[in-house]
Amino acid sequence: MSFRDIVVDACPKNDIQRTLELASELATAFDAKLFVAAYAWPKARFTDSFSGNSLSVQMKTQEMQESLDSSRAAFKQVFPDTSIDVEWCEGIRDPAIALQEHLLAADLLITSVAESNDCVVAEPAALALNSGTPVLRIGGAIAAWRFSNVLVAWKDCPQARRALHDALPILERADKVTVVGVGDEISGARLEAVAAHLRRHNVPAGHLHLSHSEYGVGADLICHAHRETADLIVAGAYSRGPIAERVWGGVTRELLRTGELSWFMAH
Repeated sequence: MSFRDIVVDACPKNDIQRTLELASELATAFDAKLFVAAYAWPKARFTDSFSGNSLSVQMKTQEMQESLDSSRAAFKQVFPDTSIDVEWCEGIRDPAIALQEHLLAADLLITSVAESNDCVVAEPAALALNSGTPVLRIGGAIAAWRFSNVLVAWKDCPQARRALHDALPILERADKVTVVGVGDEISGARLEAVAAHLRRHNVPAGHLHLSHSEYGVGADLICHAHRETADLIVAGAYSRGPIAERVWGGVTRELLRTGELSWFMAH
């Protein structure tokens, strides 16, 4: 199993060049084709409802085009003339809709935790949920694509299994993989069974069962990842569904709030 078709989120953000550089490294490692997609859409403001005239629309369009020009400049700097099979696409559209269309025939989406000052940013977990394509969200602390110490957040649900198997190309290249479960919802025996399954895929996997704390499963996983200096968390997205996650909280919401760690998610 490998990643052959990778979509890269190059929508205007504060760290586009870094995201493209990491995507380039990953494409080289997996001999993959990159489809670099940049879409700009203005953030809604209270005053926008009072400025629906043609001049205002023209000014907004110009702002979005300038943002896309910045992303395109970073793209040309990272991919001046390389052996990597890469394609560029841009437009003034809502990135949540446009990126989802590209993901229908992709193995992976690479995006980042960075925000944009002026443009809408698509939520990575929502893209995983709506497209069925796994998403690698690059955290602020990552300097290279190869993740040496990976934490697999396990729960007995289809989303966790999907994330585990979609992440196999990355897990096979790791130095250490730990299957972690929290609280009474999962047994140590199940965690060992998952780790043994990974070892049969030549993944250097062990397991760990954490006690549930008052802070919640998501916080427990993040604290353990920081304590063990893990550089990637693999987890299913929205195991209870997005509405339940938003109402009662959950692991997905906790992981979305952490900016330093990278996260591989699937639904």
